[in-house]
Amino acid sequence: MVVLVTGGSGFIGSHVVDNLVDNGFDVRVFDILKSHRDDVEFISGDITSQDELNTAMQDVEFVYHIAAASNVNKVVEKPVDAVNLNILGTAKVLDAARTNDVERILFASSYFVDSGKGHLYATTKKASEMMCKDFYTLYGLPYTILRYGTAYGPRSRGEDVISIFVEKAMAGEPLEIHGSGSQSRNFIYVEDLADGNVAALSQAARNKTYTLEGNKSVSIRDIAEMVNHLFDDKIDIKFVSNRTDDYDGKDVADTSCEDLRWEPKVEMEDGIRRYMEWYIKK
Repeated sequence: MVVLVTGGSGFIGSHVVDNLVDNGFDVRVFDILKSHRDDVEFISGDITSQDELNTAMQDVEFVYHIAAASNVNKVVEKPVDAVNLNILGTAKVLDAARTNDVERILFASSYFVDSGKGHLYATTKKASEMMCKDFYTLYGLPYTILRYGTAYGPRSRGEDVISIFVEKAMAGEPLEIHGSGSQSRNFIYVEDLADGNVAALSQAARNKTYTLEGNKSVSIRDIAEMVNHLFDDKIDIKFVSNRTDDYDGKDVADTSCEDLRWEPKVEMEDGIRRYMEWYIKK
């Protein structure tokens, strides 16, 4: 069984590739960056190129579409580029999957799509979810939508709050919290997230939507205190001005993954410790 992973060289995608290989799948990575592994097939390509996608999906049974503009700040800076990559790119991925009779597409979305906050990144994901459903209605292309929580762990881009706090703590710098620090996220360790992705290959996941996130909300202040604790409480924590576009978070996790027989396993402080160990060695 050949599984294609768009964005398979990135933070989340590379861990999904690892998990697929560990479970015996033949993996094909489609990305503009070279794969971190030499034992998978790698195709250098861009999801905005229909021809490259059509070639990459030959003889493929399942497609994980993870490639996207995911840095919310860069989405704000270049909105047209983000729409082109996240919405038009998804349309081209779906059409290539339809043309090549792919068995199912698994789309990487975000739990922010229903946050009610309003952000272009979330809009691109919501629009792409709608297209996945339309391609099933119109062309019979099955889908699974996976709404990711806030991922952290090894190979991160260094742009999430955990990466930033760890880097600052390693340098002995204070951890800056915007506002009160009560803003919460359903953080998920990236290897747990990869497990959930592979579990979604189950037939039970056909034409369904799942939220893959941690099993409880954790505040930014809690994260700062956990990082500080791992550094023997020697790091200062500072509170600075609030960001008006910051997402407050939600109080209760909604994993809704019972039929996948999946649940996150890594506790938050253990996950941060694992990330620190990786960061020191990299």
